[in-house]
Amino acid sequence: MRVCLAPDSGLLSSIGLILLIALLLPLAGWSQPITSCDWEAAHPSDPHRVGPGVSSSDVNTERAIAACRQALLTNAESPRLQYQLARAIVYDAERHNTANEEGMRYLEQSARAGYTQAMFVYGLMLTSEGRVCEAPSWMRQAAMAGLKAARIGYVEGATSGRWSSCGIALDLQRMVAFLDGAEEQISGYYETLLVATLRSALQRLNHE
Repeated sequence: MRVCLAPDSGLLSSIGLILLIALLLPLAGWSQPITSCDWEAAHPSDPHRVGPGVSSSDVNTERAIAACRQALLTNAESPRLQYQLARAIVYDAERHNTANEEGMRYLEQSARAGYTQAMFVYGLMLTSEGRVCEAPSWMRQAAMAGLKAARIGYVEGATSGRWSSCGIALDLQRMVAFLDGAEEQISGYYETLLVATLRSALQRLNHE
């Protein structure tokens, strides 16, 4: 007697969903098995995330902090998990008007390990804390690693005069290359307009 087992449609749907997520997740050298920290605190724009990403407004900071602390217990040197814990702590501090020193420490650790998203965000955070002249090197490294936001952000910082008192030698050719790279990554009217505006600002800077 031959028994034919019909596949469970719910099981097939679940498997299909898992496969779809796996295909959509970025392939990167930092990629590791997904953790609760990744589900709770991965940034949607992080090129090395292994989860789908959570928008800032949707991060449950209490749950994310707990998940990321737990994940770091077994993988303490993971710059991805360090960045995500930093993200959750900083958001929590912003929402409750509390200190974010711990978040900055984790963010710096991740940035020093070469984690692209962390380098960019660390540069932004340094700027917001008034440590403006420490920001460009981190922004430049993230831009050189190919992060769209860093490519645009670095050129904006250079052309806005924000770093004019920092004694930084600006490489115009490199900044043109950053915008060329960003142009291949952008989508939509406003991003296109921003890159065009920065190109004009670079041209003015070149003629000064």
